[in-house]
Amino acid sequence: MQYGINLGAWNAVFAVPSAVVDKHLKLAGSAQLKALLWLLRHAGEKAGIDDVASAIGLSRLDTMDALQYWVEAGLLSPMDDGFAPSSSPSADETSVSSAKESEPSAPALDADPVSEKQEAPVSTPSSPGKPSHIPAPSPKPDSREVLRRAQECEDIAFLLQETQIRFGRPLSPAEISTLVWLHDYNGLPTGVILMIIEFAQSREKCSMRYIEKVAVNWADEEIDTLEKAERKLAQIHTAQCNWNQLCSALGISSRSPSAREATYTERWMQEWSFSTDIIRMAYEECVNNTGNLNFSYMNKVLERWHKANVKTPKDVVAVLNKGKPNLNKSSLSGPASFDLDAYERMTQVMPGVKKEE
Repeated sequence: MQYGINLGAWNAVFAVPSAVVDKHLKLAGSAQLKALLWLLRHAGEKAGIDDVASAIGLSRLDTMDALQYWVEAGLLSPMDDGFAPSSSPSADETSVSSAKESEPSAPALDADPVSEKQEAPVSTPSSPGKPSHIPAPSPKPDSREVLRRAQECEDIAFLLQETQIRFGRPLSPAEISTLVWLHDYNGLPTGVILMIIEFAQSREKCSMRYIEKVAVNWADEEIDTLEKAERKLAQIHTAQCNWNQLCSALGISSRSPSAREATYTERWMQEWSFSTDIIRMAYEECVNNTGNLNFSYMNKVLERWHKANVKTPKDVVAVLNKGKPNLNKSSLSGPASFDLDAYERMTQVMPGVKKEE
C-alpha cells in the first residue's frame, strides 16, 4: 500500500515578493494587488495591458494605473511585450539606502512632517518656519515618496488608513498622493484633513478633487489647527442656515448661492443683523421698481436702511413714508388736482355712474 499527501490547490503555487506583504499591503488597493498577482501567476508568459484588464475585470485605464503603482514602487519594469520583475533595487531598498547615506540616524516613526518638508529642496516653503501652503504649485509625491512617508510618519499612515475606512473602498494611488501632498506640502494636520473629508461627506461631495479644493483654500486661510477648523465649520453652517432662510423668505428654489449672493447674505444677516422680514420688504421694493429680483438693487436699499438705523419692519415703514407728502386737511382744502367740470360731464355720459346728490 502506498501513501501520499493530497495537496489539492497547493500543488500549483507561485512566489510573491516579501515586500508586497511587508511594505505595500496597507497602501496597495485591490486593483493593484489583483494586477500584480495575475502577472506573478503568469510569469514567463507574454501578457499586455488588455490581457491583464480582461483577467481582473477592470478597464484598460484602471489597469494601467494599477500596474503603474508597482512600476513606481520598483517591483515591475514595463517591456514591449508585457511586464517583468524590476532589475533595479526596489523602492524600499532605495529609500532605506539613501536615508542611511544622507542621515546619521533613521527617522522616528512620529517624525515631524514640517521638518521633512524643509529638508527636501523641492518642497521648501517661501517663508521659512511657516508650515502653511506653498504659494507656488508643488509636484505631488510619487509612489516611492508616498511609501517612504507612510513608513516614517505615523500620522500619514493613520490618515491613509482612516480615509480608506471612511471611503469604504481602497484608495487609488492618485488619492493617496493627494492626501500626502495636503499633509506635507500644504501644512495641514491629519485631524484637519479628516475634518474636511467628513465635511465633504456631509455635503455628499466626497470626491478627492472637492476635498483637495477645500483643503487648499483652508491652507490659504491658515486654518491649520482643530480649533480653527471647528470655527470655520461653524461659519459655514451659519452661512448655510442663513441662505436657506433667505431662499424661503424670497421664494428662491433650493440651490447653492453664488459667491456674490453668499457675500450679500452674510452682510445682510450677519453684519447688519437684518431679519428675513426686513429683507423681504427690500425684495418687494426691488420688484416694485425693477420688476424682478436683483441682489445688487436690494443691497442698495438695505444699505440705506442700515444707515437709517432700521431695526424693525415698523422702522422700514417710517423710512418709506418719510419722503411721501403728508395728506392732512390743509392739503386737501386747497385747489383740486383734477377738473370737477370734466368729472360732471363724464358721469352724465357713462352709463352706470350716478351723480351724487
